[in-house]
Amino acid sequence: MQKSKFLNIILASAVLVLTILLTNKNDGSNKPTTSPIVPFADSLPAASHAATIPFKKKSLGIRTELYPKPALVIGSYDKEGKPNMMTAAWVSIANSNPLSIAVSMRPATYSHGNVTETKSFTVNIPSSELAKYVDYVGRFSGKDVDKFKETGLTPVRGEFVNAPYIKEFPIVIECELTEFHDLGSHRQFIGKVIDVKADEAILDSKGNVDVNLLNPLIYAGGNYYETGRLIAKVGEALKDIDGQPFVPNYSQRYENETLEVIHNRKSVRHFTDQPVSKEQIETLLRAGMAAPTAVNRQPWAFYVVTERETLDTLSQQLPYAKMLSQVQAAIVVCGDMEKAGNLKDEGYWVQDCAAATENILLAAESIGLGAVWTASYPYDDRTKAVIKALNLPEKYIPLNVIPIGYPTGEDVPKDKWKAENVIWQ
Repeated sequence: MQKSKFLNIILASAVLVLTILLTNKNDGSNKPTTSPIVPFADSLPAASHAATIPFKKKSLGIRTELYPKPALVIGSYDKEGKPNMMTAAWVSIANSNPLSIAVSMRPATYSHGNVTETKSFTVNIPSSELAKYVDYVGRFSGKDVDKFKETGLTPVRGEFVNAPYIKEFPIVIECELTEFHDLGSHRQFIGKVIDVKADEAILDSKGNVDVNLLNPLIYAGGNYYETGRLIAKVGEALKDIDGQPFVPNYSQRYENETLEVIHNRKSVRHFTDQPVSKEQIETLLRAGMAAPTAVNRQPWAFYVVTERETLDTLSQQLPYAKMLSQVQAAIVVCGDMEKAGNLKDEGYWVQDCAAATENILLAAESIGLGAVWTASYPYDDRTKAVIKALNLPEKYIPLNVIPIGYPTGEDVPKDKWKAENVIWQ
């Protein structure tokens, strides 16, 4: 009898456990948690939450899971002198002196024979805007179609090597074949870099390629992606190494780049001395003017301040804008009372200019810049100081001054989510 009771208890316990497991499965509780992962063993997800257990590895076998891969286009001439191009992801720097690039191609590709014959090739780096061309070039063979004719892209004879480059691609690299290696499925071509050309539009003030302006294409998992935001400059994260165990924070991974930018925006008050380009400022202003506006009045005007004397004057006169002394540029968002018209007394211009300001702040975050909203309106003393410093017409009321520059990394975003601020009805 005792044995029977014991078995019944065991059976009941098993049924209870099975019921709980099934319930968890049905209600989606096995989905990855969105809570931050903290470095205590007893706070890690349960075993059933395998997707969120840090560092738990699963063997994938032999696969090409090397990330990221570049999405590039290789230019070459065939034996008749016809220009051809092919998409390649298996491309990398092979040596620094002499600077060399390795490109792997299957023997079946048309470009394989071209490069072997001419001993030259170009590497053409696309921006994300050129993704459709990169995709087309990778889908068809030069044996069957004239890819330049079909795409409308323009071949330009290389200045130093016997290979064409693509005029529309922002960076082109001319290479001279020095050796090749038959590795099995692919032949790896090693090309010495003879010359690199870049569109002036993607260069910063020091003549270096600005990755944000280039916005190169990435290939991964059969898809094309844009590059993301600036995470850190080389060497600047060394101060964050403290010898403590690394704990991944899955809560900071967002569903898309828009949400990532929104949550990573912060008020930046510490800047480097790196200048901001006119093109970057215009990008921010375009974002500001894309803001919603009552009755489409667009009652705003934007003053771009770059004069050192004016920035320093505003830094001294505005109590919470001392960082203006660090930056090379600032945007002053003003309300235009003539454009506001009969709505100016309703205060819609404040709402419209505030929306434009938020767009500017988000745009700055998205391209690796820092910014902070420093108020002038509705404070009379600050408003008068800005009007005087900029000699503003009477119709303009400055809402705020936004310092713009490259952040040092000292300022970090704050998690402002509070469930108690949400009322569900």
